[in-house]
Amino acid sequence: MIHAFYHKRINAAIDFIAVHLHDKLTLEIVASEAGFSPYHFHRIFKSITGETLNQYMKRQRMEKASKLLRHNTNEEVAAIASKVGYFSAANFSRDFKAFYGVTPLQFRSQPAIEHEVPKEMKPKTNLLFKGIASLRKELVIYTRIHGGYNPEIIAPAFEQLYFFARDQHLLRSDSRFIGIGYDDPDFTPANKCRYDACMTVNTKPKLPQDANFNTKHISGGQYAGFEFTGAKEDFARAWDIIFRDWLIKSEYLPDDKPHLEVYGPKKQPGDTVFKANLYLPVKPIKK
Repeated sequence: MIHAFYHKRINAAIDFIAVHLHDKLTLEIVASEAGFSPYHFHRIFKSITGETLNQYMKRQRMEKASKLLRHNTNEEVAAIASKVGYFSAANFSRDFKAFYGVTPLQFRSQPAIEHEVPKEMKPKTNLLFKGIASLRKELVIYTRIHGGYNPEIIAPAFEQLYFFARDQHLLRSDSRFIGIGYDDPDFTPANKCRYDACMTVNTKPKLPQDANFNTKHISGGQYAGFEFTGAKEDFARAWDIIFRDWLIKSEYLPDDKPHLEVYGPKKQPGDTVFKANLYLPVKPIKK
């Protein structure tokens, strides 16, 4: 059962959207009304409503526009577009046709057309909740990816890191490889999402000046831990499951830090089946 705290916060966001549907709404504005950081709000919203924030707002705008088109038969399309948050009648007509399959004027003269939101395929990811863990601060070397969460980009980055660490004599038997995603792919454009491929080290190494690597600390703290087994394509679905099936039913809030994908010692490049621990930063819901 979804925790009442999350229902209350998301309902507040939904109520706010309903009142301000004619305004220019952003993730930051709506997340603030719900009392969440933008980083975590989008996944929480999707977990409870089954739609991303953009999908939900677009559907609400299209449904409101369809009612206005039928009930206000003499009102200009541009005026209706303005009432549902569009500043361009052309953009409104384009989105309306993509949503309903007909233009606004055609919609007026035809019987109602129902729009069904596609249902997501149920993931088959092997995921097990392992409890709340206290993680220590870690020093890592890392390379940053700006091309999104595409496994075909991430896997080579970890391979590059592995061979670099080996050649620099930084690879140890207890080295751990850690992936850090900074953006929500449901909101941030795919080619803008940032991801760090990291490896733990004991001391700050002296890196070659021409190396595409740097060092930093990953902050410690309280995390919800999950044991994951699956293909590289399954990581995004696993995070959706964590938010949908665990977080919004728990006694915890997501903390405002990136989540972690931690691989075991001696992770070899080229592996097709991944075993990792996924860590979501959390803090207790205040009573």
